[in-house]
Amino acid sequence: MLTITDQIMSLLSEFAILLPAFLLVFTFRGFFKALFAKLMGDDTAYHDGFLTLNPLVHIDFIGLLVMLFFLFFLGGLLIGVVPKAYLFILLILTGARWTYNVPINENNFRHYNLGIIFTTIAGSIGNFILALIFLYFIAYLPYNLLPDYIIITLAEIFRMIIELAVFFGVIDLLPIPPFDGGRLLKVILPVYMHHFIEILERFSLFILLILFFIPVISDIFFRILFILSILVKKFLLFLVI
Repeated sequence: MLTITDQIMSLLSEFAILLPAFLLVFTFRGFFKALFAKLMGDDTAYHDGFLTLNPLVHIDFIGLLVMLFFLFFLGGLLIGVVPKAYLFILLILTGARWTYNVPINENNFRHYNLGIIFTTIAGSIGNFILALIFLYFIAYLPYNLLPDYIIITLAEIFRMIIELAVFFGVIDLLPIPPFDGGRLLKVILPVYMHHFIEILERFSLFILLILFFIPVISDIFFRILFILSILVKKFLLFLVI
């Protein structure tokens, strides 16, 4: 049985791997959203300084501390019930934000529908590119020049970055609120059905809780995410090899 000290050290070890992964994932996500918004004709994020890979611009570190408090506290209460990785994701999606939203003014798009589509998928594209970069690192870094302990640490961090980048890239594409892909409904659905989008947005938290925690539904939901993530990773590996 693990002592309290062992549990604390285990959590700190997980945090040391999760932190750089989440910083990179959400920094790339914000940067690519700002980039695609500018390409589509909206300079709002550019003028507000979001077109950068500086994590300090994209990450709210006070929100990060709040996130960590809930992660450690709830993780202790729900140990064995909810995986900590899912709990971390759930906290993010339910509003425990430690990232700044990229400001986008859709009225500035040169082509409204294309602007919606490309700024919606921009975060996923950024995350998939991030995963591709670290797949290259895993495949081609000169590991023989590094000590074993550094290789093991780097491998764990790289794998976490790839897993989270692909996961959030996939989940951001789901065309239902509260996921980012819910914005695609503005383009997919005819105007007379846009009230349906407002209803989904109003109940987005309940949709999220159902998808994450209701038996059978959550199993199907995560199985779909798992399959989609595997397909994306196989495609990215194809590009690497």
